Amino acid sequence: MVSDNPAALTQTETPPPNPDRWWTLAAVECGNFVVYMDGFIVTLALPAMAREFGVGLSVLKWVIVAYMLTVTVTLLPAGRLADIWGRRRIVVIGMGVLVLTSVLCALAPTVETLIAFRVLQGVGGGLVLANVMAEITAVFPKQERRKAMAVNASILALAQVTGLVLGGLLIGQFGWRSLFLVILTVSLAGLILSLRILKARPRSLDRTAMDWTGAVLAVVATSAPFLVIEQLSEAGLKPASLAILLGGVVALALFVQVERRLPRPLLNLELLRRRAFTCGSVAAAFYFVAAVSCYFLLPLYAQLVLGRSPVMAGVLIVPLSLVLTATSLTVSSQGDRIGARTLSTAGMLCISAGLVGLSWLGPDASTASIVWPLVLLGMGGGLFHPPNNSATLNTVPAEHLSVANGFLSMARNFGQAIGAALAASLLASGLGAAGAEAALAGEVGARLGGSQLEAFLGAQQLAFRLAAALGLVGAAVSVGRGAEVPVVTHVTERPIASRSDGKGIR
Repeated sequence: MVSDNPAALTQTETPPPNPDRWWTLAAVECGNFVVYMDGFIVTLALPAMAREFGVGLSVLKWVIVAYMLTVTVTLLPAGRLADIWGRRRIVVIGMGVLVLTSVLCALAPTVETLIAFRVLQGVGGGLVLANVMAEITAVFPKQERRKAMAVNASILALAQVTGLVLGGLLIGQFGWRSLFLVILTVSLAGLILSLRILKARPRSLDRTAMDWTGAVLAVVATSAPFLVIEQLSEAGLKPASLAILLGGVVALALFVQVERRLPRPLLNLELLRRRAFTCGSVAAAFYFVAAVSCYFLLPLYAQLVLGRSPVMAGVLIVPLSLVLTATSLTVSSQGDRIGARTLSTAGMLCISAGLVGLSWLGPDASTASIVWPLVLLGMGGGLFHPPNNSATLNTVPAEHLSVANGFLSMARNFGQAIGAALAASLLASGLGAAGAEAALAGEVGARLGGSQLEAFLGAQQLAFRLAAALGLVGAAVSVGRGAEVPVVTHVTERPIASRSDGKGIR
């Protein structure tokens, strides 16, 4: 039985099979594809952008980080807006924003305007991404949900392959601006499919229920770590860094207080009492902090250290995505038998092992020495994603799915943005301001040498080993989720609340 009180978290019936569920999956995965491709496709273009704009990594990293950060801070408000206005409307608006900003980014005259347009593009990406897993969970019955989540993870891998390989081809033939025409094409296809396939569902709340105070506080609290990383990379530990960190902590504390007092908060804090939901979300954040270092650093390493072209740098990461896809599809049928804790923890351990392997790369690494760590990373992602996503959302009532998915997606993208910011900051700091600009702005095929090469490899090693350590933290969090518990429906006059350990009240 579902309570009339939106704050009460109760288990609902497994949704009946929806005849259009696979078409619905296709529609939302178009958005998922373009958002993740948009996050990775630009990485290969950083050297070309450096040559055109005459700026270094300390500036160019914001072309990537600004997009990821904006997606992150948009997700939680987007989840609530979807509850108020309906997921279909929010997805359509998000796809429309992606279409428009793709044109603007392709025409950007300066790096500053490009970063500004990437911020707007991140808003569109956040509106779309906040509703992908919620729509999957809403239309698929539990027995098919793992398979749908495996498709979701495979789309992520496919977006990476497409972004890196197609991006490398386009940069070599037409320049970096052509990348945004690819994003435009896929976004337009996603917009058309969303308009034709997604169905409007009843609104759960009225239009006055949006928690704008909580949204602003969430943005401040989420943004603070990025500003701290930027401060530390430029000037080390200074009073300004501590002040920013303190401001973020205060904003987080105020956010919690505001959410506790509102009848219809931005985030129902009772969700965080569910251990499976909280540990799954935090583990997802650590997964992306760790894994994204590879996607950011390896294309630069291939171009600047090994002297490979953009397209060959993209091809280098294809084994990771192929193994991730194969592992995701294989493991989806084993999740109920083995359990999310075992699979997800094993995945995080594979991620850390692969990153340690990448930290040993030298100035003349062979393809084989690069591929075997990538295979481990792909296996780790395939083991982690489907069971973690499914177990994290399985116990969330239907009326809270959009917000719960928004929080989970925010955790994932927060980790992704933090990982990119850390890797970029460590690399820029290791090379120095002048060195970072000169390293990126070299001719295609030119290889770093001397002190620049030594600095690059040292910073890369530190970044990979820090990411591996954070991956081990994620494994520990995944262990803490507890054993996976079958979904149970309570049919009583009064809903039965769940304990934080997922065992229920006896």
